[in-house]
Amino acid sequence: MTHSSDFAPTHDVIIVGLGPTGATLANILGGYGLKVLVLEREAGVYPLPRAVHFDDEAMRVFQSIGLSDEIVDDVRVNVGTKFVDKRQNLLLDWSRPQEIGPLGWYPSYRFHQPDLEARLNNGIAMHDNVVIKRSATVTSIEMDDAAVTVSFTKDGAPFSESAAYVVGSDGARSVVRAAIGGEWEDFGFKERWLVVDVQLTTDRSDLGDYTIQTCDRDRPTTYVRCPRDWRRWEISLLPDETPEDVTQDEFIWRNVRPAITPDEGDIRRKAVYNFESKLAEKWRSGRAFVAGDAAHLMPPFMGQGMCTGIRDAANLGWKLAAVLKWGAPDALLDSYEDERRSHTRTYVETAVRVGHMMNSAQTAESLTHVISPDGSAKMNSINRGLDNAIGEATDDDRGARMPQPCLADGTRLSDAMAGRFAVLGSRQHLANLPTPLSSGDIAICLERENHPEIEALLASKAAALLIVRPDFYCFARVSEESVIDHSMGVQSALTTLAQQVSSGSA
Repeated sequence: MTHSSDFAPTHDVIIVGLGPTGATLANILGGYGLKVLVLEREAGVYPLPRAVHFDDEAMRVFQSIGLSDEIVDDVRVNVGTKFVDKRQNLLLDWSRPQEIGPLGWYPSYRFHQPDLEARLNNGIAMHDNVVIKRSATVTSIEMDDAAVTVSFTKDGAPFSESAAYVVGSDGARSVVRAAIGGEWEDFGFKERWLVVDVQLTTDRSDLGDYTIQTCDRDRPTTYVRCPRDWRRWEISLLPDETPEDVTQDEFIWRNVRPAITPDEGDIRRKAVYNFESKLAEKWRSGRAFVAGDAAHLMPPFMGQGMCTGIRDAANLGWKLAAVLKWGAPDALLDSYEDERRSHTRTYVETAVRVGHMMNSAQTAESLTHVISPDGSAKMNSINRGLDNAIGEATDDDRGARMPQPCLADGTRLSDAMAGRFAVLGSRQHLANLPTPLSSGDIAICLERENHPEIEALLASKAAALLIVRPDFYCFARVSEESVIDHSMGVQSALTTLAQQVSSGSA
């Protein structure tokens, strides 16, 4: 529904939903100085865990909003997963690297969601330009060419607020997705699982630190080693089993694998979940966007549901800032769906494949066949760039994930970027920047001559110039060969950047 707006919106962005995706986006936008209102249905932070895993990309985003030092105190580095049969005999060992990776962090972490949400909310509290209203239930969303108006009730009373844009990070039953007419593309994976969170009351170090996937056609189960004394079991359910029956303590203790007894832990949470696999057909309509679970649902077997939401926030966050603060054209925001939807599809499809694997494979041979038909018995993490990234169509490196080198003074690249682009190149190539970039508001320029790790990165890619986006994907790579005789390739890349993210001319 639209209406005629004759007033300037009160806020730059309204975020509906304050889970990890919404809270991360609020921190990103707050860091840009934008005026943000967050509407959250719940009265407070949910006190029990839901998601339990995030990766190095997510931690790099947390680093970019200044919260990684606090978050790292609460997490465990994930050692990996062991796939076992119903008798707990090892079928496949999927160990995760225990070294800092090219993104500057360990590849995989286990976390306690209430801890993470508390850290994210503390970060939001540092921004006077971000306001949170809890116990707020959105009732309608109306848009026109000038603004979006969000109506909601709070403590029974009706209110409305206006903004330039609204982002729905409000979960699978998103009111924002419904308002923009977003239907689901369904990948067909539908299973019911019982999720049980246990707090140990005695030492069970024998359970080990690995996630354990029990491959059993009758009842696949998952055990997760969470931080501190928290442990999780996920138990697949049969069609005729009711939530009332499976949430009984007797059923739970009988079906947790590896086994644990009531004398060794207290059940803190038990809930039946419908694991689904869906992508929203529409991620943007006019001034409204969806992100996180409002845009995609996937089975938890790859631990990528929340991670994907964090990537959504990082992608959309800088683009909203570019339009609202740097003067970029509104059309830049169309690239959010173009980039994120195809990228997310890979994660959904992989999670579905792993889910089917758990349900069908019961021997090492069958497991290996499902994971790797070539017989390598190797399961790798997804390391994927953006298929439809903005930039020059002829640049094969645009959209690639970029590593995080350290600068000469020990500062890491993402910290130095502070929400801006990074332009990495020689002193010669950076001497005459297009006007919109030279102020430093949009980009930080780093000369390879001053930073050994920047020099090594450029050399490894045979690049005269690399432009890194604020969400740490490659915007452009200019090869050494293209600038042997002149610098047109460098200037073309810089001009394209200036034109796409600002209203200034090169």
